[in-house]
Amino acid sequence: MFSTGNTSSEVSASSGEGGHHIVGDASINDIDLPEMSAPPSTYPGSNFYPSDFVNVLETSIRTVISNHTSGALLLLSISNLSMIINAYGHDTSEIVIHDLTNMIKSMLSKEDTIQRLQRDQLGIILSCSYPEDTVKVMQRIHTMVQNFGRDNFETASLYIIGIIGSVSFPSETADANDALDKVYVTVNSMQSTAQRTYESTRHEADQCRQQMGLANYFFKAVKEKRLRMAYQPVIDSVTGKTVHYEALLRIVNSAGKISSAGALIPVAERMGMIDVIDTLVMEFITEELRHSPDVVLAFNVSNLTTENTIWLNAFEKQIKKTPEIASRIIVEITETAAQRDLRSAAFFVASLQEMGCQVALDDFGSGYTSFRQLKALSVDMVKIDGVFIKDLAQSSDNQFFVKTLMDFAQGFGLKTVAEFVETGEVAKTLMNMGVDYMQGYYLGKPENHRSWLHEGEYKKE
Repeated sequence: MFSTGNTSSEVSASSGEGGHHIVGDASINDIDLPEMSAPPSTYPGSNFYPSDFVNVLETSIRTVISNHTSGALLLLSISNLSMIINAYGHDTSEIVIHDLTNMIKSMLSKEDTIQRLQRDQLGIILSCSYPEDTVKVMQRIHTMVQNFGRDNFETASLYIIGIIGSVSFPSETADANDALDKVYVTVNSMQSTAQRTYESTRHEADQCRQQMGLANYFFKAVKEKRLRMAYQPVIDSVTGKTVHYEALLRIVNSAGKISSAGALIPVAERMGMIDVIDTLVMEFITEELRHSPDVVLAFNVSNLTTENTIWLNAFEKQIKKTPEIASRIIVEITETAAQRDLRSAAFFVASLQEMGCQVALDDFGSGYTSFRQLKALSVDMVKIDGVFIKDLAQSSDNQFFVKTLMDFAQGFGLKTVAEFVETGEVAKTLMNMGVDYMQGYYLGKPENHRSWLHEGEYKKE
């Protein structure tokens, strides 16, 4: 595919479970995905495209099979057609499509076909074209599209962003509807790459099926109330006492086995479920704090949630029910959230602090937060990315970098937390460097029970 414009894994079973990437008692393989039913044998794929084009494609496929040759279906999408319409109007956009169609047609053979399939799409059938020839044709079309505005319009501000994908027949498909589906998938996946044939997307099919299966599994777990929290202690590096716990999401499979939900979080984000997950976690935490008046809990929110005012309003309602719990809440956001949208992240942080909560910047050091960003966010503490902590005792480079990060943070009056503290040697190094808090397997693993509770106190499964 050509783009002609400028356009978690879980962490290893070790220590601090930063962000949603968390360690569990079982792996992703413990998740029992449901069997997928077979797709229908027929489907109305051709209804989405002009029937005459589909008929020509079917004929071309039959011909290459009969002649033992090869052909290709190309799909050219003008991804910024709406921009062109907005800037220059409908008539100009139609001239662009019309002239572009004629220019491409002039470089094709008489046996080839080009037709407008949708408002912003052109379909091209190469009646006799082997894969290496198809790539050359795509390159020529790419160059033509890229130069179209400059060569054909008086104004240099008209620029076309075109994405072209291809599927070969009969090697990759011998059915017209299937060819149209596959070329559609090709064009609509990874649009930043310069060239894309269907072969390069084939391996992604299994991953897509798995992600949709995981999303359904996650949704079912939510519906059946099979999500719960685990708690990992965060230790004061001077006194050795637990100052708070980080709450980490767990999922219980149908056999009752508890595992990390970390691998499912990116799926939840992609499938539009993360607001449900983060709302459930928020409700778990606030309910827990109401029953445990002496504990302080930290929890993570997705980068997407930092821009979600609905979640923020729901959280405020929870705080208003019992305002005294606010001071015992630490909400963790990642550096990525700040870099994604600093203004939204700063508003999110300020709103939480106004309610009386603390905010921690997680994975500090992974994105090289600038002086301006840290000042704008005004968080209460930073959690140094565990990648710099794990080998701290043996790496002078990491020691220098961590000390620089600590000085940077402490210059703002912020508390520092070191994650992934796995050995006594690392803990001692951090204590000598002056870190405020430590978290990791050496100091305490995540536990599926509430270690702060005593016999006879509130317990909840």
